[in-house]
Order: sequence, then C-alpha cells, then structure tokens
Amino acid sequence: MQKTMMDSIPISSRARALWAKTGGAEERNLWSPLYVHMVDSAGVARKLWNEWLPESVKYQIVNAFGCDDSATAALVTWLAGIHDIGKATPGFQYKVSERAELVEQAGLQVPSPRIMNRPPSHAFMSEVILEDWLDRRGWSCSWTFGCILGAHHGTTPSSDSVLKGIASASRNFPNENLGDDDWCAVQEELLDWMFEGSGMAKFESIFSSSPVPQSGQALVSALVIMADWIASNSDLFPLDSSIDSCDELIKRTDAAWASLSLPPAWQAMPVKEEGQELFHHRFSGLPKDASLRPAQEQALQAAFDMDGPGLLIIEAPMGNGKTEAALMCSEVMAPKTGAGGIAYLLPTMATSNAMFKRVKDWLEGVPDSRGRSMQSMRLLHSKAALNPDYDSLRSWGRTWMGDDANKCSEEDTIAHQWFSGRKRGLLSSFVVGTVDQLLMAALKARHVQLRHLGLAGKVVIIDEVHAYDAYMNVYLDRVLTWLGAYGVPTILLSATLPAERRNELIHAYRGRDRKPTRRASKRKDIPEAPRKAPGEPSYPLVTAATRNGALDDSMYRVCDDPSTGTNVIIERLEDDDATLVAQLEDLLSDGGCACVLRDTVSRAQSAYEQLKTAFGDSCVKLVHSRFIAVDRMENDAELLRLLGPDPANRPGKLIVVGTQVIEQSLDIDFDVMITDVAPIDLLLQRMGRLHRHERGENQGQRPEKLRQARCFITGIEDWATAPPKVNGGIEKVYHPAMLLRSLLSLRAKSTDGGTAMVNLPHDIAGLVEQTYSRSIAAEELCDAGAAPEWVHALQSAEEELEKTKENKQFKANTWLLSKPQKGTQSLIGWLNETFSLSDETKARAAVRDSGDTVEVIAVQVGNDGFTLLPWVTDIKGSRPCQGYLGDGSEAPDDEVARLAASCTVSLPFWLSSEQVIDALETKSQALRWQESRWLQGQLVLAFDSNLDTVIETKDAIYRMHYSRKAGLELVETVRKKGDAQ
Repeated sequence: MQKTMMDSIPISSRARALWAKTGGAEERNLWSPLYVHMVDSAGVARKLWNEWLPESVKYQIVNAFGCDDSATAALVTWLAGIHDIGKATPGFQYKVSERAELVEQAGLQVPSPRIMNRPPSHAFMSEVILEDWLDRRGWSCSWTFGCILGAHHGTTPSSDSVLKGIASASRNFPNENLGDDDWCAVQEELLDWMFEGSGMAKFESIFSSSPVPQSGQALVSALVIMADWIASNSDLFPLDSSIDSCDELIKRTDAAWASLSLPPAWQAMPVKEEGQELFHHRFSGLPKDASLRPAQEQALQAAFDMDGPGLLIIEAPMGNGKTEAALMCSEVMAPKTGAGGIAYLLPTMATSNAMFKRVKDWLEGVPDSRGRSMQSMRLLHSKAALNPDYDSLRSWGRTWMGDDANKCSEEDTIAHQWFSGRKRGLLSSFVVGTVDQLLMAALKARHVQLRHLGLAGKVVIIDEVHAYDAYMNVYLDRVLTWLGAYGVPTILLSATLPAERRNELIHAYRGRDRKPTRRASKRKDIPEAPRKAPGEPSYPLVTAATRNGALDDSMYRVCDDPSTGTNVIIERLEDDDATLVAQLEDLLSDGGCACVLRDTVSRAQSAYEQLKTAFGDSCVKLVHSRFIAVDRMENDAELLRLLGPDPANRPGKLIVVGTQVIEQSLDIDFDVMITDVAPIDLLLQRMGRLHRHERGENQGQRPEKLRQARCFITGIEDWATAPPKVNGGIEKVYHPAMLLRSLLSLRAKSTDGGTAMVNLPHDIAGLVEQTYSRSIAAEELCDAGAAPEWVHALQSAEEELEKTKENKQFKANTWLLSKPQKGTQSLIGWLNETFSLSDETKARAAVRDSGDTVEVIAVQVGNDGFTLLPWVTDIKGSRPCQGYLGDGSEAPDDEVARLAASCTVSLPFWLSSEQVIDALETKSQALRWQESRWLQGQLVLAFDSNLDTVIETKDAIYRMHYSRKAGLELVETVRKKGDAQ
C-alpha cells in the first residue's frame, strides 16, 4: 500500500467488522478482517511484481494493457487487493455465526442461515461487484477486469452464470446475496479505499477505455491467485484482528516476504563468448580438442541471430549433442526476451531423471547479471522426491516449508518449498520434468493460469518432440500456440521429425490451426526445406521461425555433416526362441554387448527367461517399465554405468533384454541389436544405441564379429507372406499401417528384399519422410519391389489409421483449452466444462490418453504386519525401523513411508479395472496409511515371503510374482469358471 495510508486505516467500523479468514479447531477464535487480507494480498502482489516476476512476463502484461511498468504494477496490486471484495456480502459473512454477530452489531444486516439458499461464490460476487463499480465509473470493458477476480479460485465464470448475474447494475440480486444499500456502501468504500491506496486512481484514464487481451488476463489472474495463496498462509500472515494502522500492515507484509524468501527470477547475462568458448565454459569434462558439431554450431548461430522470441527446431542424430545445443541456445535467447528461467520437458520419468543432473550441472556455471547465482530448481514428475540428485538440493524456506532459509547461500541451487505445492512447480525458475507438465497448460483444469504464468517467463525446451501420438499432439500444438502468444522462446529437439509435422509445429507456434488429418497442408507461407537430392531431405537441419515475421528460405540452416556416419546392416530374424538363442550364441561367441528389444513387457520377460537359461543369470539383464520405481532407477543407473561412454566398466559379455525404455535418451552403447519391428523413427532411435561411441580405431576394441554395426528385426510371425504377418501383441502397441510403411521404407534400402544397409545419420531424414509423408501414396511406396497384395493391405490399414487419428484428435478436444483470443474476449467461459481433477494423476492421464492404469505400492506382509521389500534401502544403504511399516492400524514412520513410496509399480493395463481396485482395497486393510503424506491415496500390493501374491476378483484369480531381476510377472490367471490361462 502507498504511504498515503500509513497512519490509521481510514475505513468505517462497519468495514472493519467484516471477516475474511478464520482459524480452525482450537484457533476458531482467531480471525483476520477483510481489510487486513486485502492489504496483505495487495502487498504480496506488489512484491511479486517488483522482486520476483521475470522481465519477460512483465513485458507481456505491460504490452497487453498498453501502459508502462508503474501503471501495470498498480493495476496488479489493486486487483489482488480487491479480489475478495465478494466477501463483503451477507451471502458470505453469515457463514461463521460468531463473526456474523459482530457484523450485525456494526450495523450491517446478516440474514439467518435458515433462509440462505446456496448463495453464489464470493469469487463470482467479486466479479459482479467490481464490474458494477467500473460501469458506474464509465469503464468501457469492465468485464475484462472483473473476470480476473471471478477466476481467483482457479475456475472462470461461465457465460450463463455471468449473464444471469450481470443485472447487478440495477441491483437485481437478492438482498441476502449482495446486500442492501448499507452493504453496497461498504463495498464501495472498500473499493475506493483500495483504488487510492494501490495507486490506481492516477492511472484510471489509461485503463478505463481499453480492452485487455485474454493472454494478459490469464497472466494477471495467475498473479492474483499467487498473491492470495501466499497472503492466506497463516504461518506467513498470522490471523490477527487487532491491526489498526497501515504501518503495521506494511511491516507485516515485509516480514512475511522476507520469511517466504522467494528467489527472484534468473536474469541471464548477454552471452559474449564465441560458440567454441561458450561450449567449453558451460560443459565441464569435455576433451580439450572437443568442438561444436555442425548442428550445434548452426543452432547457436540461429539463436544469436534472433532479435526476439521465436521457435527454434533442432533436428540432429541421436548422440549429436542436441541437449548441449539447446542449453547454450537458451542462454543466448533468454536475455533478449527477459526470460527468467528454463523449462526442459521430456517424454518419461527416466529421461527426466537423467536430464535433471545435466541441467543442474550446466546451471551451476551460468552467470546471473546481478552477480549472484542462487536459483530455484525443480524436478517435475510424480516420483521426483525419490531422485537422489533432486533430493540433494537444499530446501529454502521457513521451518514449516523445509530447512531454515538462512542456512542457504546465494551460490546455492535450491528447491524452494513453496513451489512444491500442487500446481506450482512450473513457477520455479528452472524446471526439468515430464512433458505432461507442459501439456496440462492446454487442459481445461482449475488454476491452469498458474501453469501459463510459469511457462510465460521461461525458455521452453521440448525434447523428443517426435515421440507423441495424435492425441498428445493436439495438446502440444495448443500449448505452442499459447507460448507463441506469450512470446516465449521455444526450442524443439528431435532426431526423427517428419517434415509435415515440423510445419504443423511452426503453424501452431504462429497461432494457426492444424489441417485436418486426411489432407496434407497446402499453406504457402512455409517454404519447403532444402534437399540434398530428390528424396533426400537435408539433415541435420535447424529451423528458426518467429510468431509474426515472414518465413522464407533463410529460416533453414543446413548442417553439413562431414562424417561418413555409421553403416548399419539390417537383417530379418525369425520370431522364435530357438532362433533367438542360436543367433546370439553365434554373435557373442567372442563376447560383446547385445540388446534384445521387445515391444511388450510380456515378450521381454519371455525372452529373458529363455536367454537366462541359455547364457546364465550373470550374462543377461532385463529392463522394462514393470519394476518398482526404485528398481527402475537402479536399472537405469546400472545400464549407464556398464554401457555408457566410459569403457571402464564395460563387461566382456552382456545381453540386455528390454522394452522401449531403452530407446529414449539413455546414452548407452551396444555392439549388436535384435529388435521387434516398430515405426521407422523408433527403429532409428533404437539403432542410435548401436556403436554410439567410438571404441578404438574403426571400432577395433569391439569383438571382431561385431565391429560392423548390425541390427536384426524380428516380431514377424511369417516373413514369407505379402505383407509379412506381424505378431498380434505388437500390433496392439503400434498401428499396422506404420509398421507396414516402415518395412517398405527399409525394403527400398535392400538389394534382395531382405538385408538392407542404412547409414546413420545420413539416411534418417529420407526414411522418416518415406514412412510419414502423406504426399507419398501407398502405391508409390509399394513400387519398391513389393507384391501387389502390399498395396491393398497398406491402403486398408491407412484408412483405419486415419480414422484412429481423427478419433484421438476429437477425444483430445473434449478438454482442450481454447486458443488465445484478441479484442474484448475475456476469461468468462474460458474454462467451461472444466476437467474435474481430484489430483494431478488424472490430469497427466488426460493429456496422454493413457487411460486409468492402477499403480500400487509393493510391500511384504507377514504375521507382524507390513515391511519394505528386503533389498529396499535409502541412498545411504540403511533401512529406518528395519523397514517395518506397521500393521496398517496406524501411520508408519515417515522415513519408512517415504521409502515405501519408492516401491510403486503399475499393473498391466488389462488388470486396471474397478474389480481389481476393489480387491486391493479389501485385501490390504492398511487404513491408517492415509494419514501418511507419502502413502495417502495409494493402493497396496502385499507379497508373501516368496514374493508371491494373489489378486482375486469376482471373475478371476491372478497369481503374480515379483523379483529384482524380472520385475512384476503374471504367473497364472484362473477364471472363476475354472479354466486356467
């Protein structure tokens, strides 16, 4: 509040009597008046604007409102200060009888609860009261301001409710809702008081005649929500009804802000170093002679050449340094826009975990223009608390939020506890997480504004951008549209991006709609990317596009790769156990590290059992998604230790059997690969783990038989048919049309219809184009020596695929946030039919179209109760309380419960039913676990001493087993009719 209100608070006794916050239980006698909460919220908003908000967000808000910084700061302060004006109504004040009596004693009539008929929410009443007040002052677009107040609880008013209630101009609300003339006088008194105190009065002429773009409303709405949440925290702002001067209120805000200690946004310094110098300064451990690769060099130059925000797409082979390029580019782009941090999003928890340490290490060497390097950082996914690198970050905040803030120094990268709350993670300056955290910014969900505020102040990096299906792409495209509207520098990374998909991403960032699935885009504003020759797109390739600028040939930067690349021989392999064993026995006769990659967990587990019998337990390792979380992390770490760039721990002979977890972003290197058939981009990703690193001159350190990279494709039941018959389980994972097109594109690389030769990286772009380009018809693709039956089979499969894509896109649109609107469009109706969320798990499923899978905590059960699985320990190797979790009749020890939370595993999708959930809830009887912050809402799957368990439903009995080496296995299914499967 301004100095003009420093002494006594110039409001009436009636206004002072209104309450805003009350205590619970034994603190029920404590309360804070409405005027106190108004000043608290206004003060926090001013602090957020002056000391926390990134410059890029300030610019967006200032630009949206068409005024300067001081005017916009006053506006944000004012709106935060009056967001709860709807509590100055009898429809709110009656809710606490003790407080209502004091209000009546002050001269305001409060109706009895008996006659109240569910009055409108105070957020809605705030909107109505403000719009009426602004209308009477002659503001032309009052609704674009009022809706910000109406949205402060996360949902925006629907059009219908506003239309019914907007008759407030004639005071057409029932007295018990809005109040009589005395109530209206108090409302006006508080509005006038805050209007003057916030400094808004002197800027009224600026705001009274102009509409506010929807994007600006969303950002200010988020700031109001933040200010309200912070000001409502009684640890920071204790409930106090005795404050009688504005000086006390201002000191109260200063003390709370100092205690909260939100780290200010990053202020990146303009990069002065040349590319090579920057490369070596930012990434420690590089060889002295390491130099930028062509794609890195061109991407960095494109970032330097950008005058402002834009979209940068880096297409380069696996292991080509796209991560380092993206981080360097983000450092170049951030100071040009005032971005206050970075969000790095990846497909999976495993890839996010691996990336977190890399980004953290990079961040520690990045300077801040204020001469300080303290930054807030978060790992965003459902198991983030279990990541040791993230857990090692110091917490920042008061005791109620973590460690004492004074124990941290300005040189720390810290995990501020305020950002750990639900929906707040993206507000941290630096974020590494799963892509669903980004996609939820396009989901009609409560408080989605907070996600927008977090993203609007960052450089956003999206890795593996090719890896998302038609459903997820709908959300990704809409997020890109909002990022473009906010002027967010955005970097997309891919090794295998189809050209048509690249164009869709550019259109999305520039605010254009995607074209219907069945038709290729005919837009002329994106020139075709350069080609090396007909049928050979340029690759690697860097593309730079701005939101509104013209697009021409200069948007593309061809990255001439002088390397010869790696030739991979691709051969067919029959899909049976005997052939698999015999082939590996021959390949590994002199040792070597092989990968057997299966498309389903059941196929991987079956292959593992066969190979373990043939080669011995010590030579075969299994990795897939159906291990408990702590074992999955251990598996990833072990793979990196054994098969990473460092050859020190590389075994003489090893077979890794795994699923798709191997293909995404793990820097591991195999001598030979046997893989199930998959879409070509995934096959290429998998082959990118072949001969990934130079092992001596001409790969001379590899076994002689394996110095030539070889990949065997299996998963085909009969190679002789036309087209080949694919395993039925694989077709449930990947659509037949994409499998057929992929096989045809490889066939074109073969000389005899069988063995093919593919060069990585030089053949990547051409193969991806052949497979994914809608301009290449089935007949043209089948010309590569295929039998006529191919054409009919492929055409039929493609028709089905298009229908599937259309259905997915239609389904995704159900909860899709609308595009940012211009003109006088407000947030009213913005979140109509809001997605109903009880927790973020459902939101993540909503943007991934993953369905409801059942996740359980795996524990052991005995006569004395539940214990952790025998090998589960903390990062120091200890087991608190000997791993004992109790018998379920009381909440377990917090540290043991935390370890138990690291033992989650998802059941197979066909076991994710209401019957199974009911059976687990009935069986476990761990009722008091709901009191644990780690175990609340979790289902328990209890194993006996042999690690066996049974789930019995009314229809079937499922016998399961868990082991550290094989994960969760379904041993037997017995239908109640008696037939075992």
